[in-house]
Amino acid sequence: MKKLQMMAWPKLGVAVLLGAAVLMTASCAKDELSGDSFVGTYGGTQLSKPDATTIKVQASSDRTTQTVTWATVNGALSYIVNVTAGTTQGTYDEVVVKDVTVRGNTYSFKREAKKYYRFAITTAFNPAENNPASDPNDPAVKEWDTFSTDITIPVGTDLAKYFKENDPVTLAGGMPLIVNLEAGGQYTAPDTLNFSGVNATITSDADNRAKITFGETETAKGTIVTDRNLTVENVEIDWDITSNGTAMVQLSKNPTYEAINDYYRIESITLSNVKATDLKNCIFYDSNTKYCVVDFKITNCVMKLATAQVSFESLIAFQTGGAKDFTCEKSTIYGNNAVAKYFIRYNNSSRIDRYGFSEPTDTWSFTYVNNTFYGLLNADGQWGNYNGIVGKATQGIITIKDNIWYNCDKQTIRRLQHSKKFSDFNESSVIANNTFWKDGAALDQGDYTSAEANDITTEPSFVDAANGDFTLNACDQKTKGTGDPRWLK
Repeated sequence: MKKLQMMAWPKLGVAVLLGAAVLMTASCAKDELSGDSFVGTYGGTQLSKPDATTIKVQASSDRTTQTVTWATVNGALSYIVNVTAGTTQGTYDEVVVKDVTVRGNTYSFKREAKKYYRFAITTAFNPAENNPASDPNDPAVKEWDTFSTDITIPVGTDLAKYFKENDPVTLAGGMPLIVNLEAGGQYTAPDTLNFSGVNATITSDADNRAKITFGETETAKGTIVTDRNLTVENVEIDWDITSNGTAMVQLSKNPTYEAINDYYRIESITLSNVKATDLKNCIFYDSNTKYCVVDFKITNCVMKLATAQVSFESLIAFQTGGAKDFTCEKSTIYGNNAVAKYFIRYNNSSRIDRYGFSEPTDTWSFTYVNNTFYGLLNADGQWGNYNGIVGKATQGIITIKDNIWYNCDKQTIRRLQHSKKFSDFNESSVIANNTFWKDGAALDQGDYTSAEANDITTEPSFVDAANGDFTLNACDQKTKGTGDPRWLK
């Protein structure tokens, strides 16, 4: 089973780390702690319900549980959650969770296949701040289903050949396609894995990942192509090619559906528990096609770059489009610092209202929590470039906590905020406990953050960074638990 995320619960300056969320069945009068509560003091504030557009659902790798997250409501201490289910779309006659009080912004419960789910959440009265509850009769709602087509592919299969002979759209039969690779199995992909037209998940065992070797032919190179939702989880990918590669994940140049506001909308792209070794190009490329990825997430990954070239000068490259919410958490990304200029780049016309979202109610976000970034960008490197979406700064939530940037770029926060001040962004934004180190010194991030006093200004000490071992020796970063958690031994 995929490990459930550990998140910080800041309350009056005390950080409480919580483990896996408790699995729930139908019940009432319960109080669960998870995720983030509010930051700051908002006494006497009328509480709103959570923003429905921020509600996300993630199934565990064995598909037995599902975790729902949502954006924190400022001034809130807890939330009231109800979950119902049914076997007919629009009919939710089975009570899964009833009136559960959740302290935090994440909640996990049992997942059953071939069901429709409805998650409803309101914000509870906060007695500590005397903040009235949101309207209990007007919850934020998220609906989804767990219908899918599962296939298991034998060890040793050429995946590119398999999916050319077995069209993924036909295999899926109108449902999401779950591609199961056998635990510890070896697979090859010397050509494109094209999942356009279907929501796809490529998965294996979380503790014994399958391995895919991306190769090449005279006319093609291994890559994953999609125009729909995509999850790649619990796999290892390496590259066995002699020339420049292509992006690990690419979007199709020919989307198979209609655009919204001129953008082809993909709800989610997730890379989770992926170990990528000697990646020859960028992590992601939109193929110079106008997409909006609503929720782009990299979580619990280790990626070693061996890039000889990248698309659009970027490791995550939206040449024509962009993302609404981008998250990188609990991951390590490192490699040669001679090629890419940007870690992430959007087209400058990309903006939340142009994506088709409401202004000013909908938000966009950049989230970086507990990552280790090492030697990624060239001498002129700039972490981000996306001045279009940052133009709507008041709708932007910036969360940058507990990261280590080592020999990456010179003005990380300035580029993350694209020269905006921290105070320009949504009040839910947080910057704290980061390390910015380059060329033997801590980097001054200027006045782009109100929390610069929380920066760690001493050098992190790694066991053997040159060979990909970022385990922390005794240093301030280890004491404070920053960087990718896998190296906090």
